[in-house]
Amino acid sequence: MEFLKGLNEEQKKAVLHLSSPLLVLAGAGSGKTKVITHKIMYLVKELELPVDRILAITFTNKAAQEMKERVVDALKLQEEPQWITTFHSLSAKILRMEGQALGYGRDFVIYDEEDSRKVLKDVVKELGIDGEVYKPERLKSIISQIKQGLDESVIDFYSLNLPHLPKVYQKYQESLLLANAMDFDDLLVNLVRLFEEDRSVLDFWRKRFDYILVDEYQDTNLVQHKILKLLVGDRDCITVVGDPQQCIYTWRGANPENILEFEKDFPNTQIVKLERNYRSTGKILSLANRVIANAKGRWKEKILRLWTDREDGEDIYLAVLDTDKKESGFIGKRILKLMEGEGYSYGDFAVLIRMAYLSRNIEELFVRLGIPYQVIGGVRFYERAEVKDILSYLRLAVQPKDTQAFKRVINLPARGIGEKTVQKIGEFYEENWLQAVKDAVDSLPSKTAERLKEFLQVMEYVRENVEAKPSETARNLVSWIGYRDYLEKKYQDWEERLANLQELFTALSEVERSGKTFSQFLEESSLSQAQDSLENTDTVKIMTVHGAKGLEFPVVFVPALEEGVFPSGKSFEDIEQMEEERRLFYVAITRAKERLYLSYARKRSSYSGRLNETKPSRFLKDIKDSLRLITDRKPAVVSKPVRSADLSQLKVGDLVKHSAFGKGVVAGISGNNVKVIFEKVGEKTIRKDFLKKA
Repeated sequence: MEFLKGLNEEQKKAVLHLSSPLLVLAGAGSGKTKVITHKIMYLVKELELPVDRILAITFTNKAAQEMKERVVDALKLQEEPQWITTFHSLSAKILRMEGQALGYGRDFVIYDEEDSRKVLKDVVKELGIDGEVYKPERLKSIISQIKQGLDESVIDFYSLNLPHLPKVYQKYQESLLLANAMDFDDLLVNLVRLFEEDRSVLDFWRKRFDYILVDEYQDTNLVQHKILKLLVGDRDCITVVGDPQQCIYTWRGANPENILEFEKDFPNTQIVKLERNYRSTGKILSLANRVIANAKGRWKEKILRLWTDREDGEDIYLAVLDTDKKESGFIGKRILKLMEGEGYSYGDFAVLIRMAYLSRNIEELFVRLGIPYQVIGGVRFYERAEVKDILSYLRLAVQPKDTQAFKRVINLPARGIGEKTVQKIGEFYEENWLQAVKDAVDSLPSKTAERLKEFLQVMEYVRENVEAKPSETARNLVSWIGYRDYLEKKYQDWEERLANLQELFTALSEVERSGKTFSQFLEESSLSQAQDSLENTDTVKIMTVHGAKGLEFPVVFVPALEEGVFPSGKSFEDIEQMEEERRLFYVAITRAKERLYLSYARKRSSYSGRLNETKPSRFLKDIKDSLRLITDRKPAVVSKPVRSADLSQLKVGDLVKHSAFGKGVVAGISGNNVKVIFEKVGEKTIRKDFLKKA
């Protein structure tokens, strides 16, 4: 049976199980995507289910695309399966077909974080409330929590400190509906609303799928869990795969209860554990197991112990450097050394940081050493100002209700259209901003009217051409509105921004070649995530640990292992947050396949540039005896090695000194090797030549 080829016994069990809901607890590098792919093969080839009646959900577009490619290859399909997708893409697809019941048009636009914050800024201004208290970033975060919790009564709790919040929330939702727009959370919440309010729609979509598979289940939030419960009903047609040890997104709504209590929500659940790791060496896995073994609370119930039949591999190093600059220097030099001595290429390395600001020193050092690198998870490509400017023109042409697109482009580049003119146009708005401009022209001063007529000409050209020829239309648009001159005048890095536009033109050309519509492209780009920008280029990758989940690299560096950085200072007062920091450290370790370097600096620069003393991360205490130490500190006095005559007198119980490890007691002697228990670093086996009597 081809679909069982290359699977271990536990993986086979997971693939073949269909008699009840299945929870697959799959450790890092244990082949969970392989299990999902092979289960799809089993359902199609052996049980003869049509591939388009199987719903497979994962968390990033990149992961969904990789799974599609595996399934296409395995089943020799002519077309990609349309229902291997993400939660947000699934919701968008269903709502485009059914959303009219909730008052949305089929061509609704998806607002990203920036769009949403701008709507909230307008709402606060319109309501005449304090913009310093009701900041858009704060409001967006609160509204997101309310929606993800599926409980609008929580508004009352937040209203104790923000009494105007109910009005803001209501006005925000009205503004979105008026613009025929949904934010990311609405995509999920509105699908639940649709299913709960219209039983016939739910029945249709429940019957639409014969089997459902979900990856990364530990990252699901309450709304996503609810969608699955509604789609599954009382059937046994669900397999979810996840790892509680990699639950690192509770801060953005992930609900660990979904996986910890899966059996309660889906009765008669069978559990299969995948603990054999195919990624990392024995020493890396041993270290990861030690880190996670100290997890507290209910997490212990579902802890997996990873193992491998690979060799133990290279030692794991802890580098302790005087300053953050020296730490960056160590990383850069070690990369070059490994490339020269071990034959690695730049693309084999990743530097995983706890917080984005830590990349600055590393980037500066890489530039100085000529090391090519890519920072993953900064401003996403489609959120860059220049890309979003041009896309907003195209968006408005196909979705003329889009308020944020209209406000962004009406005076970009500047064409003398001020706030008063925009307000005047707003008086003519019914349900189409371009029509409102046309209707307002005759009531405006002649110069303003002429400029608006030119704007309408541009928009008419875009509207007529963008669906069939998006790339050519975007190029002509940039030329027509003088956008290059605008970039040159406004930005010092205008050449880099022009290069980003060239990349946009290339992406739009690919849309034309693929046969997709521009509207489909808009949806995919609005749902893109940080990992989707990961390029398979020969560059060192710098990214946050959060951004690295699901990825693997031959060599991994984890710098800044200091109290207040990793673990984050925010976690000191909250045991749940501290436990999440521990899981995050576990995720960082398990990204490494062959070599792992941990490091910290004794002093790190503050925002003011001052060097502050640091403390090593508490997570290092549990594992320090498994690490080989590298340090840039030399002893104050360089003493000669103990002569063999002196060493012949050495016996168990003697006090000795080591230049790096300090004082210790001899616990055993074997030939030229001495086992010493040091005061600070615990037990080490050291050559006699490097010891002297204390």
